[in-house]
Amino acid sequence: MLSAQAVRALVVERQHIHKPWPGDLASLIGHLGALQLDAIQRITRAHHHQLYNRLPRYRESQLALAEQRREIFEYWSHAAAYLPMEHYRYARVRMDRIRQGQRHWFEKNSKLCRYVLDRVRAEGALKACDFVRAKGGWWEWSDEKKALEQLFHEGELMVCHRDGFQKVFDLPERLLPSHIRTDAASDLDYGCHLVRTFLRCQGIGRLEEIAYLRRDDKPLIAGAVENMLKSGEIVPQGKELMLADDGLPLPARVPRKVRLLSPFDPLVLQRKRLQRLFDFDYQLECYLPAHKRRYGYFCLPILYGDHFAGVVDLKADRVGGVLRIEALHWRDAPGAALQASFNRAVGQFARFHGLGVES
Repeated sequence: MLSAQAVRALVVERQHIHKPWPGDLASLIGHLGALQLDAIQRITRAHHHQLYNRLPRYRESQLALAEQRREIFEYWSHAAAYLPMEHYRYARVRMDRIRQGQRHWFEKNSKLCRYVLDRVRAEGALKACDFVRAKGGWWEWSDEKKALEQLFHEGELMVCHRDGFQKVFDLPERLLPSHIRTDAASDLDYGCHLVRTFLRCQGIGRLEEIAYLRRDDKPLIAGAVENMLKSGEIVPQGKELMLADDGLPLPARVPRKVRLLSPFDPLVLQRKRLQRLFDFDYQLECYLPAHKRRYGYFCLPILYGDHFAGVVDLKADRVGGVLRIEALHWRDAPGAALQASFNRAVGQFARFHGLGVES
């Protein structure tokens, strides 16, 4: 049995938070399984923040370049995400479900979908505003946008790129590299893929964590776990699961330095898991009314070594050219080493955005 400290060290090491990822951007996303997108830009968008913490000298243009080179594509994982192009056949499983009638957000308008698809086929890549003017609000989608999204979830359209934060859609046959398999993975292959990916990037976990936000995939994941336990590919560690080839060697001592994490970072995304493994009670409070917030609008977890030292609410003031510390909450009073490492982390994060730190 691994000790609680060994488990924390293993999880942090597998996430490549302190040890930079040695490969390229697409291979990092493959290791993580998915790179979650989010529209909130209090500082920077979540997908860029996650890459900043793992890729040496990362620049935001690298993500668009990887998409342009068709090394990655946008689809749905546990949420909207970038996926490695090599995983397209696993995404086909969900695409086929939607095409066969599984509902996601709204009822399908087949006639309008045919019209939209015909226009993209005839005119090339289009976005929602190329059809009609939006109704007005971010969430008030036009019927044409709903049709585009339906076709996207079915796999009849793919996202070519984003214009600002608007999706630009095109036909898969115009975007998919010729070597990519387009047949859907079998249920067992797909389930095993989800289990392997989670355990390889998280080190250790439970069935319900592997199936987090994957209600429709949970039976496949359960079947894969049973199969992989029988084959010896995964092994139990008490109530946990881990890959059999991942038991040794255990990671070396975790570096004692600060990393400021995105609220959507895979290390902290599952709050119950975070509480269980790291004894860290964290909540993103931007969705709460102001009077109900304890710490701040968009607090970032402060990882120090293999434990969480607190949260900091940062805001990028582009006009003033500074990164502002709106609020800072330590779990315990910081020592000199922690404070110095935190100051360095904030300074580096500010420079990444071309900002200074407000004194």
